[in-house]
Amino acid sequence: MMGRVAAAIAAVLLGQLGPKIAQAGEIWPGCYERVYSDAHLAKHPKQVVKVIRLQVGEWLSDTDRAGKMQVIPANQGHVRGTGLAGQFLSQFLLCSQRGDTPVCQVECDGGSLELTKQDNTSLTFRTRYLMVGDNEECGGVMDLAEVQNQWVKYRLNRVQASACDGM
Repeated sequence: MMGRVAAAIAAVLLGQLGPKIAQAGEIWPGCYERVYSDAHLAKHPKQVVKVIRLQVGEWLSDTDRAGKMQVIPANQGHVRGTGLAGQFLSQFLLCSQRGDTPVCQVECDGGSLELTKQDNTSLTFRTRYLMVGDNEECGGVMDLAEVQNQWVKYRLNRVQASACDGM
């Protein structure tokens, strides 16, 4: 009896030590968002994103989840002067596992993101090439990478599913 009580207490304590962290190969469905303040953008003049939202959906197949991204570009970095700042740019993604790394990728070689961390409150991804926005060709109109072919990380907070309505 005492052993069961000790085991139950240990399980509760371990569960309270911190948020659950995603295991290799997992990418959890949900709505994630980040709105960057003007102060943050001023400290990071190469950053091209003012608002970013990612919706990871249900399984499309045995290996792929549907993903949708929406970005509002900041008027700085390589976006300055392009006319894209303040527009809503969208992108459809296929989210799956590549080796041990969960990824979401754009069709037609429009780039990808790699999940680096995920827990109950947020996810972090990195990219060095991910195009967003519709155009007549495959891919998109704006690269999320601040500097071409250099890694950049984005940490998005888990938000209510309703924040991704209409994506």
